[in-house]
Amino acid sequence: MADKYLMALDAGSGSGRCVIVSLDGKKSFTTKKDWFYFVPQGLASSANEFHPDEFWKIFADCIRETLAKAGVKGEDILAVSSTSQREGLVALDKDGKELYAGPNRDFRAAMEGIFVMNNFGDEIYRRSGHYPSGIFGISRLLWFKKNKPELFARFATVLSMNDWVLYRVSGERVSEPTNASETAMYDIQKNEWMKDIVAKLELPDLLPPVKFAGTVVGKVTAQAAEQTGLKAGTPVVAGAADTQCGLLGCGLLNVDETGIISGTTTPVQTITDKPVLDPQTRTWADPYVVPGKYVLESNSGGSGSVFQWLRDVLCESEIMKTDPDRAYVEMIKIAEKVPAGSMGVMIHSGINIFNAKKIGMPVNVFLLGLSPLMGDASTGKGLIIRAMLENFVYGAKANFDQITEVLGRQPTVIGVCGGLSKANLYNQIIADVFNLPIRVPKCREGTGVGCAICAGIGAGEFKNFADGVKSMVHIERVFEPDPQISPKYKSQYKRWLKSFLSYLH
Repeated sequence: MADKYLMALDAGSGSGRCVIVSLDGKKSFTTKKDWFYFVPQGLASSANEFHPDEFWKIFADCIRETLAKAGVKGEDILAVSSTSQREGLVALDKDGKELYAGPNRDFRAAMEGIFVMNNFGDEIYRRSGHYPSGIFGISRLLWFKKNKPELFARFATVLSMNDWVLYRVSGERVSEPTNASETAMYDIQKNEWMKDIVAKLELPDLLPPVKFAGTVVGKVTAQAAEQTGLKAGTPVVAGAADTQCGLLGCGLLNVDETGIISGTTTPVQTITDKPVLDPQTRTWADPYVVPGKYVLESNSGGSGSVFQWLRDVLCESEIMKTDPDRAYVEMIKIAEKVPAGSMGVMIHSGINIFNAKKIGMPVNVFLLGLSPLMGDASTGKGLIIRAMLENFVYGAKANFDQITEVLGRQPTVIGVCGGLSKANLYNQIIADVFNLPIRVPKCREGTGVGCAICAGIGAGEFKNFADGVKSMVHIERVFEPDPQISPKYKSQYKRWLKSFLSYLH
């Protein structure tokens, strides 16, 4: 009998991708295509949107290419699910036409966010686990009501970006808890929309039904099948937010287990058995994919996006030797020649210690000094690359320590996945800085694997999430802290943190 596969569609911050995974998790195939946003005419650069038809074409192309890579046909895919960046929002009219499509970086509603904070902030945090700001759907809806009332009057349904992908595949308008909570309109304790808050803000009810991850929400439509090569009628299954899927793809299911999802941003999430709120309102509480479990989150910011920027501005020769993706491998080889601590070179870039009540721009300071950089150019480049990686890890450590403070105990099981985890140097730095063993799955595309597990539950191949993890997640390596290097990083991290905090004040 031929192998059967599960498909995950991932709408990331910088790209769309399709991941096909075998039921035993031992075979995986991925296609990724970058995508871009635009600033609507007449709005400030903080406003970003995307063209739904263009993004869907990227997905359709990714699906066809990944099917070809895997050497399988549409009928070999047992089920399709999706995952996505959080805080993205798509508005449909009654006929299903997209009227607005905005990513997580659409910050047009800053003033409306302040209004919601001042009037409902504490209540929304207590119920949704998210302190409201301009990034959330609740604020964007107020913006459209105020600034584009005629367009807003045509809104019939609002979907997260993940929900929108499922809509494009199946034609169904549904949401699920991990994405619904990212609108700041969902009560994570009662598992229902906060329609009373919506009504108090004099917003119409545009909120879709909510179904748990792993639930079949529809079938691949004939139109989607023609566009993608999938088989019409294939089950379409609710997935989850990219971060929670990443935890699942690391094999993390139990209370106090922590994931460092090292993608475009690096959220640090710890599994809890109830919503954990911070008295100082610094962290987020979110639902987990497993019903009845939650996550406590402290997000360290844009590590993956900053590393891409570093590649583009510093490593032109490495890109020319290979290609933009392979250039990362060359960058790591250069950084591996530099000792731990980067000879005192220190960077603050793209990283924050999360504060949900005061989300702001990260500190960006390069403390290079002259002495280490007076050698040849390749040495200097390696210093900067390694110092940047250490900067990412120090940021993750600071946010992990914040979770420890809020939780009242230190989690000891840590899994890492995402693009940066493909670099063993990065994983080893985490182990050394945290002074804890770090588990890394064989398939570093943990978000895609976690989403595929959701698809497998919907297809009836797995009884539950634990069964799916047992079948599909294989830990490739545990990185142990180096007893010689870890103490050095302890002092270096303290120096980095002191410097970072000084720039905040």
